[in-house]
Amino acid sequence: MKKLIVCMLLITLTIGVKAQDYPQKFNNIAGWSIEGEKQFYSRDNLYDYINGASDFYLGYAFQDLWVVDYKNSAGQMLTLELYRHGSALQAFGIYTEERPKSAKLEPIGAQGFVESGAVFFLADDYYVKVYNSRPEVPETDFVDFAKLVAGSICESCGLPEQFTWFPKEGKVKLSEQYLAENFMGLTGFNGVSASAYELNGETFRLFVLLDDDDKCRSIMESYFKRLKYKKKLKEKTYSFDDPYLGKVLIAYKAGKITGLIDAKAPEQHEELLLKLHNK
Repeated sequence: MKKLIVCMLLITLTIGVKAQDYPQKFNNIAGWSIEGEKQFYSRDNLYDYINGASDFYLGYAFQDLWVVDYKNSAGQMLTLELYRHGSALQAFGIYTEERPKSAKLEPIGAQGFVESGAVFFLADDYYVKVYNSRPEVPETDFVDFAKLVAGSICESCGLPEQFTWFPKEGKVKLSEQYLAENFMGLTGFNGVSASAYELNGETFRLFVLLDDDDKCRSIMESYFKRLKYKKKLKEKTYSFDDPYLGKVLIAYKAGKITGLIDAKAPEQHEELLLKLHNK
């Protein structure tokens, strides 16, 4: 009997902590009330909810997830999924991995889209999904609900600053990505922001990596070693024939590495690289 009481007490305390921890800003979504129990997932048990995809989310510094049902006065219900990541860049990374290239953007949070009766959007360090799993809520209503949720996270949400630096000329729409690790298959190129371009009959990518200078120097020196390039690192733009990546332009200055890959004649686009590098 004593063991049963202790177990019940622990369960009650656990539920209480979860309820208390649910961010207050999501408790008062105008026109909607929380229905049923809230579900909480941490890094330790995310696989219980999304199983095969959990490692993918963890790779983008996943912190926690709340899954909560909301009901309006008409008795209609929506399911809200709040994925919180370690930074806005990490949230942007997982969001863009799941965003279709053909997505029709909606002005929700920093960026959002509607797909198959659901809303997906980015707001600060949250990647948010709203499911109209019971197709009874009109699209305008569940999009408005998503906007209310986004507004409770940030009043004027924007994309991570790095993505405002990329030159607009030739940039492919919805090609921006944040790659958490091993960009280009290279060890050390972690936390890279990149975008695709189409210009003068060529398709190529620009990328930028920001870190403390010791880390940037180490990354560049490791890349030099891989290419058997023995000169001392300087703040300049380098041109390499990489045996795996082809022609590469890569620029270094304190705390910043910028590059251009996939072009047959990268020198023709060096001006774009320098615009990004000098931001």
